[in-house]
Amino acid sequence: MAGDRSQEAKAPVLEVRNLRVSYTTAAGPLRAVNGVSFYLWPGERLGLVGESGSGKTTTALSLMRLMQDTTVVEGGEVLLDGVDLLKLSEEEMRQARFAKISLIPQGAMNSLNPMMKVGEQLRDTIRAHQPKGNSKATIDARIQQVLESVELRLNVMDSYPHELSGGMKQRVCIAMSILLNPKVIIADEPTSALDVVVQRQVMETLRRVQVALGAAVILVGHDMGLMAQFVDRIGVMYGGKLVEVGPVRGIFKDPLHPYTQLLIKSLPNLDMKDVFRGIPGLTPSLLTPPPGCMFHPRCPQVIQRCSVDIPKFVEIKPERWAACHLCEGGRQ
Repeated sequence: MAGDRSQEAKAPVLEVRNLRVSYTTAAGPLRAVNGVSFYLWPGERLGLVGESGSGKTTTALSLMRLMQDTTVVEGGEVLLDGVDLLKLSEEEMRQARFAKISLIPQGAMNSLNPMMKVGEQLRDTIRAHQPKGNSKATIDARIQQVLESVELRLNVMDSYPHELSGGMKQRVCIAMSILLNPKVIIADEPTSALDVVVQRQVMETLRRVQVALGAAVILVGHDMGLMAQFVDRIGVMYGGKLVEVGPVRGIFKDPLHPYTQLLIKSLPNLDMKDVFRGIPGLTPSLLTPPPGCMFHPRCPQVIQRCSVDIPKFVEIKPERWAACHLCEGGRQ
C-alpha cells in the first residue's frame, strides 16, 4: 500500500485495502475499481487524478457507500479509524456520513434540494445526526459559524439554491460537509463547473476550512495544475487501478510511470504556444481489458513483457509507488 514513511509514527485516519468495485451491465460485469489501496494521514490532502473512466469518482463514492443499485463492492476494506465502513449497517453508515466522512459533490446545483431553502437543508444535516434536544437557536448558531468560515453571509440561509451563484452554491456544499467536524472530506471535482477565478476562491476556502478543522481531504479530479497547487500527495489512476502514488513535488519533478509522464506533458505550457500534447489512443474497455498492463496499448515505452504480465504496485523508492515493469528493480 502507498504510504509516507515519514508519518509511520502516526496512525492513518483512512486505509483503503484492495478495493474492488464493479457495475452490472447487460454485457456483463464492468470492474471500475480493481484492487485500489492507499493510506490517508490526518490533515493530509491527497489527490486522485486520471482521465474520465479511470475509476477515481467510483472510488470516492464507494468510500461514502453512495453507489447505485447496479454497483457491487466485490471486496476490500475501507478503514476509518480502524472501523470498516463497508461492514457497517445502513443506519450506521448514514450516521457516519457528514459526522466522520463527508462529500463535497460534483455539481452543487444537482446536489442541493431546489425546493428547500439553504438554511433548512443545513438544519436537516445537523438534526439527522445530533440529539433532538438541540434548539433551533443552537443549530442556527452553528450554521452561522460555518457559513462565516466559508465567507457566506447569514442571509444565504433564506435563499433557494437557484438564487445563488455557482461559487456560492459550492461554498454551501463545503459548509454542509464540515458542519459536523468530519475527519475526512472527499471533494469530487468541486470546481468543474466554475470559471478560473471562482475556482481559485473555492479551493482557497476549502484549504482554509480544512486546516481549521484538522481534517484530511481527498481531492478527485483530472486537472493536474489544480492538484499541483492544492494536494500533498497524488495518486494517479488508470483503468480502475492506481499506477503511481507519491508526493506532489516528486510526481511533477520525476514522474515514474509513462502514463503520469504523459499527463504532465499534456499540461498547457507557455513555451509551447499553439502546440497541444494529448495522450495518443483511447482509454481501455473495462468490459474487455487488455492483457498485461492496462496502459500498454498506448504506452510509448512498451516492452514485450507489458502485454503479458500485470505489473505489481510496489514501492520503487521511499514514498514513491508505481505499477510499471520499467520501474521494477530500480528506475530504468
